[in-house]
Amino acid sequence: MKCLKATLSYFFDKGAQMVLLSVVPALMTALLLSPSAGLYYLACYKDLHADSFASLYEQMHFLPYDFYWVGIIGLVLCFVVLALLFGIVDRHMRVGEFTISFRRAKTRINYNILTALKFGLTAGVVFELGDVLLTLLYYGWASALGPGEGWLVLSLISWIAVCALVLFVMCAVVLWPPFMLHTGLRNMDAFRMGWSQMSGKLASAMLTMLVCILPFAAAMAVTGAVTADPVPRVVLDGVAIAVCIPYYVSMMYVLFYDVTGTERMDLNRTDLWSKKVVRKDKRSLKDTNKG
Repeated sequence: MKCLKATLSYFFDKGAQMVLLSVVPALMTALLLSPSAGLYYLACYKDLHADSFASLYEQMHFLPYDFYWVGIIGLVLCFVVLALLFGIVDRHMRVGEFTISFRRAKTRINYNILTALKFGLTAGVVFELGDVLLTLLYYGWASALGPGEGWLVLSLISWIAVCALVLFVMCAVVLWPPFMLHTGLRNMDAFRMGWSQMSGKLASAMLTMLVCILPFAAAMAVTGAVTADPVPRVVLDGVAIAVCIPYYVSMMYVLFYDVTGTERMDLNRTDLWSKKVVRKDKRSLKDTNKG
């Protein structure tokens, strides 16, 4: 519960600005990757057509219009946003200064982009493998049972199980990026360190992410039941991505500062580099010298 409370507190305080930074790339990415395709397809249980795995995958994932190039651009921009968020959240917790100033964007991208790229590609592979596994399960149940309530029940159970598996993996690697960025460890060493530090915290991290995901899953279920129009589905996917990325990064640094025992200056509402604090420190130093 400690992780959940701390993450929600931070996200409710600063999340809106980070979501605004993420929303355009996320909406573009939703034209390429859909976190809700498997859930929406459950609504097709009465007229299911599964001639082959490939045809089922195409029915689930391919949009009726060809804007994949926009989705690819959006995915690249999501990596950039991820690099910016690493710097924004870490700086805020480390020195108490929260800024999305474009003057610092170049530095943050230069410093964080390789880690953001590695982590973003890993997350994409995990997501896609989960998607393929879910499609295989859907196809297996369709081949065995055909369309109907039996397929729906088993497929719903499969969707819950695959989502839980993907959630487990993403929470297991949540400390990998900050350990790469802030300890100088190599990829595998940082991964092992992050994994070991998640001991006893994995269930809390999964619950924390579940609180963010469940409202979107409920909205997607309602949308899938009400309309087959791809536009509201894509928009909802984009909004979900735009919220989940900064929420995940917030949880990442909440956990990182917790396991490393580093004091969070944002909790003190103090900007260590502000002019006011610098002047106060200079006065204190002068008084000490006089004494």
